[in-house]
Amino acid sequence: MRTWLLLLTYCGTRYAGWQVQPNLPTIEGEIEKALQQLTGTFHKVLGSGRTDAGVHALNYPAHFQSSQNFTAIQWQKALNGVLPPDIVVRKVVEKPTSFHARHDSIGKRYAYLIHNSQQRNPFAENHSWWIRQPLDLQAMRMAAQYLVGSCDFSSFRASHCSGPDPVKELREITIAKTVSPWGNLIMEFEANSFLQHMVRILTGTLVEVGLRKREAISMEEILKQRDRTKAGKTAPPGGLYQLAVRYPTDLVSWPKELLINPFKTIENSEECCQ
Repeated sequence: MRTWLLLLTYCGTRYAGWQVQPNLPTIEGEIEKALQQLTGTFHKVLGSGRTDAGVHALNYPAHFQSSQNFTAIQWQKALNGVLPPDIVVRKVVEKPTSFHARHDSIGKRYAYLIHNSQQRNPFAENHSWWIRQPLDLQAMRMAAQYLVGSCDFSSFRASHCSGPDPVKELREITIAKTVSPWGNLIMEFEANSFLQHMVRILTGTLVEVGLRKREAISMEEILKQRDRTKAGKTAPPGGLYQLAVRYPTDLVSWPKELLINPFKTIENSEECCQ
C-alpha cells in the first residue's frame, strides 16, 4: 500500500463543503468517485481539514492510500481527466505510509476577500462579500491586535462546532487593500488550527468594527465571554479561500512557483476602503 499526497485547487460554489454528505455534492465525494472510476475499487480520501459549503481552496492537501501501480504523474493526469472542471489536481507526490494530511499539519492560513464599494461587482458573486459602506481599516487592524495569540475562541466558533479544544494559537491577522477581479480588500488569518466557522465569524466581527458598529477594544470582552452571541455575524462563505497548510519542511515542501495566491496587496493602503 502506497500513500499519495494531492495538492488541490477547487471552486467550492456548487459543493456542500469538503466532507462527504448523503445525496449532496462534495469535494471529497467527487475525488473518491473519480478514484473508483479509475481503479474499480473504493479509496478513502483524507483532507487536511474541512471547508464549508461554498468555500474555495487554492492549495489544499489531501491524501489516499492505494495498491494500484500508478506513478505520481499518472495519478495526476488520470484524476484530472475524470474530475469536474472546478476541481484540479495540481501535484501528486508519494509520502511514507504514516503520513496524514491533517494530523501532520502544524498550521493553516485562510484569506477572506471583500468587495468594498458602492457599486456591485458583476464578477464577484460567490467569490467575495459585497459591503457598500466604507470600512475603517485602521480600526479593524486595532481590533485584530486583541485577537492574536493563544486564546479561547469559543465566542468565534459555530454554535454546533464539535471541536474538542476551543483554545487556538492565532498567529497572524493581516488586513490590506488588494487588486483582484473579485474584491479590493483582503484579510488573512494564520493559526495552528481553526474552529468551525472561526475565520468567517472573526471576519464578520472585524467588519462590524470597520463599520463603526462596535469598538476595537470590545474584542477583549468578546473573548472573555466565551459566548457566540457576543461576536459578530458569520461572513458569507463565498469570500473565504483556503490559502495554505503548513507542515514541517522535511515532511512537505512545495515549490514556491506551484502555490497559488492571486491576491496581491497594495502597500501603504489607505485607512478606509471606498
